[in-house]
Amino acid sequence: MCSIVGWFGNISTDEKLHILSHGKERGRDGHGFWIDGEEHRGMGDISTDLYNKLLNGKRVVGNFRATPTTEAESEIDILQPYGGIVHNGVIANDKHFSDEVIDSIVLPQILDPRDFDNLYTNIQKIKGSYALAYFTDNHLMLSCNYKPIYFVKRNGLGEYTRYPFYNHGFMFASTPNMLADYSVPLKPYSIMEIDLSSMSIKTKDLPRIQNNKVLVSASGGLDSTTVAYMLKDEGYDVSLVHLKYDCLAQEKEIDYIKKIAKHGNFDLHFIQMPNVMRGTITEGTYHKSQVEGTEYAMDWVSGRNLLMLAILTAYAESNEFGYIAFGGNLEESGAYPDNEQEFGRKFNEILPFATQNKIKIELLQPISTMMKHEIVKIGVKLKVPYELTWSCYSNDKVHCNNCAPCFMRRVAFERNGWTDPVFV
Repeated sequence: MCSIVGWFGNISTDEKLHILSHGKERGRDGHGFWIDGEEHRGMGDISTDLYNKLLNGKRVVGNFRATPTTEAESEIDILQPYGGIVHNGVIANDKHFSDEVIDSIVLPQILDPRDFDNLYTNIQKIKGSYALAYFTDNHLMLSCNYKPIYFVKRNGLGEYTRYPFYNHGFMFASTPNMLADYSVPLKPYSIMEIDLSSMSIKTKDLPRIQNNKVLVSASGGLDSTTVAYMLKDEGYDVSLVHLKYDCLAQEKEIDYIKKIAKHGNFDLHFIQMPNVMRGTITEGTYHKSQVEGTEYAMDWVSGRNLLMLAILTAYAESNEFGYIAFGGNLEESGAYPDNEQEFGRKFNEILPFATQNKIKIELLQPISTMMKHEIVKIGVKLKVPYELTWSCYSNDKVHCNNCAPCFMRRVAFERNGWTDPVFV
């Protein structure tokens, strides 16, 4: 849709020019700005006179318009801002408030009064999408659902120690490339208030639909089984999903995951993965020399965790689960990028943009900071039925005790002074 931009405080001319030159990347049908209390609009390129006003502006919010197909074509008198408010998105229930040619025109009616508490209450009246901004006497107010806002906040004294707020500055835009400095995103589905004098920030999350049902990606192995029992112990309503990708041990995994589901009284679902995943575990070329396979694990299946979590997300949304979970752990993060805790964090970052508006699904990775011997120790306390788990890459009658997962789990039990029940 459109882009919104703005700033206040000590922002350099070059930084303002950068924002203005890149702001039109998401809207070329017109532009409008609120500059220190006055509104200005234009079509085509920004005029020299307006450029001068913007470069001298201390408090600015602006919009570069991309006209929706279903709305009136851009004309200068219907461009944003509306009552000092700039907006990126679509308001689907605008006719509920008044009959206007442009949906965003209803925003002053919806958002008044414009303090923080009322913003939290009133923004929830909107059905649709939004990233919006406006100034009050002493604050800049920002809010977004899945529409992005990135910002840069500076608290700097520099040489002007007699004027403690002289070097303070704040700027925001719809995408990070619109800002010349390193920026961070406003949290999706949140509101923010920035005090213009102290630069203090207040934020609050907006409510979304989420329950305590969790869908665990369950292979039948040690890690995912421990995750299922941990989450059950924490009060989640746990269901298991076994994602079949035709690995060599698939028949064994299916057999054992059924036993685990029965033991834990878990609902169990099966999903056949698309036939695009290949690797040593599917081809039977995995390493069988214990230490060689664990010192720096070399066995891999292409895109496995990424595809699994994506499919798990779709299944969770369509079946009303509030959470998904998998057994990514610290031990295997040394070699597998998709076991690194950061992989889970990054996946969580995209989830607000991957599900329907106001639907919240969150990825849990409860053993992402744990080594194998720590996972086993917790699992034994929770009475996880490790005798019912299958970790081996082979499809033999018993665990081979040679592949990397066999070796790691056996040693993990030994480090705790126990014997792994699958090797008894």
